[in-house]
Amino acid sequence: FRLLRVFKLAKSWPTLNLLISIMGRTMGALGNLTFVLCIIIFIFAVMGMQLFGKNYIDHKDRFKDHELPRWNFTDFMHSFMIVFRVLCGEWIESMWDCMYVGDVSCIPFFLATVVIGNFVVLNLFLALLLSNFGSSSLSAPTADNDTNKIAEAFNRIARFKNWVKRNIADCFKLIRNKLTNQIS
Repeated sequence: FRLLRVFKLAKSWPTLNLLISIMGRTMGALGNLTFVLCIIIFIFAVMGMQLFGKNYIDHKDRFKDHELPRWNFTDFMHSFMIVFRVLCGEWIESMWDCMYVGDVSCIPFFLATVVIGNFVVLNLFLALLLSNFGSSSLSAPTADNDTNKIAEAFNRIARFKNWVKRNIADCFKLIRNKLTNQIS
């Protein structure tokens, strides 16, 4: 629970409060990112199932004990899981199994899945994060603060000028009174 002290600190630190609110809005919009990512995974899972699913069933005897490997394209659920695994970075072993039952046509599929999937994830996440940072600029409070400080500085200069005028006028009155008292 000590980690939650950061939120307590954010109350007194406006920039940290702004960053935490930006992160909160980003988390709210992650639903759209998740939906687009699921569509990409769905497309590649269906493609893999259509392209390579029959190869796994036809060449099941090539594997040890004539059993399919855990990661295969025989049905949608396994295809979905293997594409998710590819997006997580564990794609070499699955590609070798695919090439073992099929041919080298697995290579372009897996490379396209890695490149397009990671590009979509990175691009969407960065766009989402940067759009939230762009909508609430961090320099806005300092710009208003600088404007207020400049106005306060001019106000102080004007008050100082009036104070100098009053004191000079009072000084001349004092000198005039002393001179008139000496003459009389």
